[in-house]
Amino acid sequence: MLLATLALKACSLLTSADIAAVQQQTPTEARESASRRGELDVGQCFYVLPTFTKSVSVEVARGNVAGLMEKARVQRGQEQDEGEEHAVEPVKGLGDEAFWAGGARLGGLYVRRGDALLRFAIGGPENKAVKLKKLRRLARKALARLPR
Repeated sequence: MLLATLALKACSLLTSADIAAVQQQTPTEARESASRRGELDVGQCFYVLPTFTKSVSVEVARGNVAGLMEKARVQRGQEQDEGEEHAVEPVKGLGDEAFWAGGARLGGLYVRRGDALLRFAIGGPENKAVKLKKLRRLARKALARLPR
């Protein structure tokens, strides 16, 4: 079944060591899930950390992701965290295209490579610049392991 394989792939994109290197905590659990959203197969991995608010989420969608990328760019740019300024910012050097969307608390890094769209989110009290730096490191690791 493709969905089961996709969920496995989502959790295989990052290792416990990858997560520990950026969050200074080793995951206690990696929760996998998979779904079908329209014509896209989507897998998610949620890495639970001892300090729950520092947990990491990775989502991978496969299929015709060009429209999904644009939809994410528009929707995330419109969402508001209380008291935060929001913008969708291009991120260079990752995949075919990448951007950060949202504020520091609820923001995430979106990366498209070919027919795959990856979304990375990280918890913790850091500001957007620190989170983006961490997510770029994780995205590079994940892209290296993402089957073409």
